[in-house]
Formats: sequence, C-alpha cells, structure tokens
Amino acid sequence: MSVYLLAGIRRPLDGELTLAAAAHDVVARTTWHGWLRRWGLLQAFAVPQDPASEPQACLVVRATGDAAAARLAEGWERVSGYRVTVLALSTAAVRTKGRG
Repeated sequence: MSVYLLAGIRRPLDGELTLAAAAHDVVARTTWHGWLRRWGLLQAFAVPQDPASEPQACLVVRATGDAAAARLAEGWERVSGYRVTVLALSTAAVRTKGRG
C-alpha cells in the first residue's frame, strides 16, 4: 500500500445551495468518509482555519497504487464537489553525520 495526498479545492457554485441539497451533501460526505475509515484507507485529514483559503481540505489516504488513488479522488470529487488533485507521498530519511 502506498500513501497519497488528495487535495480538494472548491469549485464555484452555480447559484445558491438549497437546504435540502446541503443536507444531502453532508450525509453523502459523512458516509463516504466513514467508509474510508472502516476500510482503513483514511490516514489523516486537514482543513484550513480560513474557509476562503485553498485547498479547502486534504486527505491522506492509503491505496494499492496510482489507479486506486485516482478512483478514491474521483469518489471524493463526486460527493464533495471539490476538484481533487492526487499526489503520491514519499518518505524521506533524514541523514545526519556521525557525532564525535
């Protein structure tokens, strides 16, 4: 399993969001994020304190490869309305010179 960052940026709204549409969106997003947690795919998330900043949300997920990460991004786009960018994360070992 590899680790990916999904960065979501809000798309402009076409008019005002109705209460029914907002409620539906909240339920869909909650359900989708719940499944990610149950499957052990959601490692971490972040949202900015300033709602006007970009990106609006980031998810750190585990996936079996680039194609699986892209499918997770597509699913998140569908339920969130965000435009999602997928970035593969890598670990960097910090090397220090020997002491003494």
